[in-house]
Amino acid sequence: MPVLLVFATAALVALLVTPAVARVVTGYGLYGHVRPSAAERRVPRLGGIAVWIATTAGLVAGALAPGGLAGPDRFFVGALLAGTLLFAAGLTDDLVNLRPSLKLLAQCAAAVVAYAFGFRIEAVSFGEASMQVGALALPLTLLWIVGVTNAFNLIDGLDGLATGIGLVALATTLAVALVLGNLEVALGCAALGGALAGFLRYNFRPARIFLGDGGSLFVGFMLAVLSVHGSTKSTAAVVVCVPLLVLALPLLDTLLAIVRRWLRGTPVFGADERHLHHQLLAMGVTHVRAVVLMYVAAATLAVLGVLLAFGPPSLVAGAAVAGAALSVLLLLFAIKRLGYHEFVEAGAVVHSGMRGLRQSIRDQIHARDVAQVLPTAESLLHVQAILQDNAPALGLLYITVCRESSREGGRGELPRASAASAWKLECPVDEDGASTDPYVLRVWTEAPDDLRLLTADRTARVLAHAVGEWLRADRAPPPVHAAPERPRRVPPAHTAASALA
Repeated sequence: MPVLLVFATAALVALLVTPAVARVVTGYGLYGHVRPSAAERRVPRLGGIAVWIATTAGLVAGALAPGGLAGPDRFFVGALLAGTLLFAAGLTDDLVNLRPSLKLLAQCAAAVVAYAFGFRIEAVSFGEASMQVGALALPLTLLWIVGVTNAFNLIDGLDGLATGIGLVALATTLAVALVLGNLEVALGCAALGGALAGFLRYNFRPARIFLGDGGSLFVGFMLAVLSVHGSTKSTAAVVVCVPLLVLALPLLDTLLAIVRRWLRGTPVFGADERHLHHQLLAMGVTHVRAVVLMYVAAATLAVLGVLLAFGPPSLVAGAAVAGAALSVLLLLFAIKRLGYHEFVEAGAVVHSGMRGLRQSIRDQIHARDVAQVLPTAESLLHVQAILQDNAPALGLLYITVCRESSREGGRGELPRASAASAWKLECPVDEDGASTDPYVLRVWTEAPDDLRLLTADRTARVLAHAVGEWLRADRAPPPVHAAPERPRRVPPAHTAASALA
């Protein structure tokens, strides 16, 4: 059978060539850029050379084997040409450290070459439903190839991890291609799978050689092309759940990395050591167990993709619902256990925000109502009385206007039950900017969560602006012996609305 011949050829070449490549590059001192997690011993990062040679040998065997493809195949030529372009760019990066923009340009160029040779995502399907993408074919193709290529590159962080996950993805894609009668993709999967199987012998812990960017970019590109082309039915529609779930683990890891970095305010395309495999090690999981766990997770997701694509309708519906629920639960559990506190804090903010959003809006509306009443005050004591009378309705413990040096509005004036945990906010009330002891708006509030504190800050800013406008309107300072005027209490927003209605 041509598939077995191609696999055996590529695996044998990889077994023979990989140690030779390791000896040659170390003999010349060409280790490439040291991976951050590579510890003290230096391991060459140029294993992509062996994988590329073995894959090419397997494809040639597939073209020459009896029962194989008759003559040069357009898909093979395009995939190998574009993959070689990326391999060259990655190998150059391993040796001289290319700028990220140049690597991205090479990935886009490889995607365009693949598109020109006929690899195009023109329609997607799930079950019996199919949808044409029309003019989005080129951008969708580029997005898929560039996304998968980078995702596979990022997951290459432990000995044997990327190689093993690539084998899982290729085995699943091979099975799908055989079911759909897609011989060219089956031979492509066999060639790359054999190359990775032979390379894994030297890449598993303790690794003697790494894929490097040359190998990971080449393998990632081939996976992107083969997984989609192998999931294409005779109607030219891609069974979308197959490639998505076959490559779900590296794609999920990349998505989490992007969101994490965005939440932290760090460069989205920067590097860190907080990927899924790094977090497993941080939890105390051994290197080998972490890699095996990632293999199992990748295989589980790949099998789910095949079930969704080819299972009976009743099984598909049940698997989809169960898989979605299980994925959400596992994701939430993993985020907490793996120490991704970026997501924990973001979730807490969203939860508290949804819970207190309505009350926050009410407080802000009432603050605007009070601000509209303040211009009618006849003296500063009247302003203070209006603010203090409306403090409870504004969700505040205490509020007053005083000089910055004044001791008025200290913690001792708060209710005993809430004084110890209260927060103080102080907003400047600038009359003319020249005073050495300006007026300030002094506010005390309870802060059970961040939203309440933010709401109080916004309320203080609104009222401080209104008080500042009042002070700038040529108001005379209050006499020392003046008695406080009767405050004007603004009704809550919903009461005022009812009265107007």
